[in-house]
Amino acid sequence: MTQKKTLPLWFKILFSSGDLTTNSFQAVILFYQLYFLTDVAGLRPGYAAWAIAAGRLWDAVNDPLFGILSDRIKSRFGRRRVLLLFGAVPLGVAFMLMWMIPDTSQAGLAIFYTLTFILFDTCYTAVHVGYNALTPVVTKDYDERSSLNGYRMFFGLTGSLGAVILATLLSDLVANQQQLFLYIGMGVGLFNIIPPLLVFAITPQYRTHLDADPLSPLASFLETVKNHAFQMVMGLYLFSWTTASIMAAVLVFFANYYLLIPEQANYYVLAAQGSAILFIPVVVFMAHRLDKRRTFIINNAVWIVLLLLLFGIRPEQSGLVYVLAGLAGLGIATVYVIPWAMIPDIIEDDQLRTG
Repeated sequence: MTQKKTLPLWFKILFSSGDLTTNSFQAVILFYQLYFLTDVAGLRPGYAAWAIAAGRLWDAVNDPLFGILSDRIKSRFGRRRVLLLFGAVPLGVAFMLMWMIPDTSQAGLAIFYTLTFILFDTCYTAVHVGYNALTPVVTKDYDERSSLNGYRMFFGLTGSLGAVILATLLSDLVANQQQLFLYIGMGVGLFNIIPPLLVFAITPQYRTHLDADPLSPLASFLETVKNHAFQMVMGLYLFSWTTASIMAAVLVFFANYYLLIPEQANYYVLAAQGSAILFIPVVVFMAHRLDKRRTFIINNAVWIVLLLLLFGIRPEQSGLVYVLAGLAGLGIATVYVIPWAMIPDIIEDDQLRTG
């Protein structure tokens, strides 16, 4: 597989299905977690903020830990693939637990949602790290990586869109919001066990360990952060996804308490996510013609203007939200495609420099 310049279409499609899992999970969490904790589970905002912050802080720690761990795994299944094999089922179960509401005190709820989010994030990181680390292995070609990441982000946005569609359909069928979110958690959690196992099955086994002795965790971390290319991509990823995450978290509240049309919230999300899927080929084409850096700068400049216009919407102009959300799909598609298309190049550069 690694000897071929062009990956077969069937492999790109099946491999990219792994992003159905990672992105649909993140879509539900980004758009609904805060609302679920405060308005459905009845958790006080301070406790809800702590539960989410604890999970995010743990995420910042466990990402490099699993990266280091995956470099040291020796398994007959391959050091990346084994994370998919043994992480898929716990990941789905942990996600379902996040949407249950135990009968306990505020402190008990805070502890429960903190622990379940940490458990989910641990399983998510294991699967995500294993999956993303396979991308620079299956192809060494720069343009093929861009193409593969285009397929991946198409499936990723499809997963995000599918999760929102499921939530929208269930909200029309289930009046009780506690039951609604339990069903969403069960449906998304059970389905998303399948794609990581599929990626495991169709991806050939590669070397199970590095030829050179691995660096110590501290030395590995210091080598990584000294990489200038890594610093730049980390910065653009951090700031662009922080923006996207904040927007997603407040969207339901924006529709409920400012525009006063809670029934439209899911449709705003659908407009943005649906148009983002359509913009993915545009972003991939621009990356080939202009390069990834210029594509990111141009498209995010457009996105910034659209966001400024969106923040100026008044309640009586709620219909314009659909137009702006649809156009903002260009920025969303760019944030999905470009940073991830750059990461494999950085990994290879780091391996060449450090062995």
